[in-house]
Amino acid sequence: LRGRSCWGVCLSDNVTIEVRELTKRYGELVAVNGISFTVNRGEIFAFLGPNGAGKTTTVEILECLRKPTGGKAFVLGFDIGKNPREIKKRSGVLPQDFYTYERLTVRETVQYYAGMFDAHPDVDELIRLVDLEDKKNVLFRNLSGGLKQRLGIAVALVNDPELIFLDEPSAGLDPKARHGVWHLIDGLHKKGKTVFLTTHYMEEAEVLADRVGIIHYGKIVALDSPQNLISENG
Repeated sequence: LRGRSCWGVCLSDNVTIEVRELTKRYGELVAVNGISFTVNRGEIFAFLGPNGAGKTTTVEILECLRKPTGGKAFVLGFDIGKNPREIKKRSGVLPQDFYTYERLTVRETVQYYAGMFDAHPDVDELIRLVDLEDKKNVLFRNLSGGLKQRLGIAVALVNDPELIFLDEPSAGLDPKARHGVWHLIDGLHKKGKTVFLTTHYMEEAEVLADRVGIIHYGKIVALDSPQNLISENG
């Protein structure tokens, strides 16, 4: 796979994520129930479902933050169970409700996370990319919710990732801030990044995604382009 060992699986050059019968149980609760899907390189894939459907659990497994109970998953050609370090090096993550040190400025925050990744990005270019140039010296605690999410996206990009996980990036934002985050995500798409987006907003999935997987009670109940899902289901 693009000059790397396959580590037990050789995904095609067009596949960034492959999930096979993935399951996660917490005692009697089945949070993720035998799901299978792929995410193609360079697409925005939206995981759509209500709160508690299994979206965040699935994403955290793919980010190598949680271990599955069963099934397999391969991210960027690497087995999540065998090569989490390689996956983390090549991925960017925006968790739900991004939060960081309150007394760091925008610029200091990006520098801090770049240091954690031992990365050397153009910090000012990242800040410009997320349209925070006029806020670069503002403390995190003084940013609005939408601006905090923009900063979170900048942090997710410090290691120039091939794949970006965005977990409900516009949840709780007002319409103007939400559309600002959408614009940023669309910009990542145009740069050729692969984006895995979780959301419970149908409009968000319709506007942004190339393909949508709908998850309900831990099972994928539909998987197709937004246009096909709308035409088939109304």
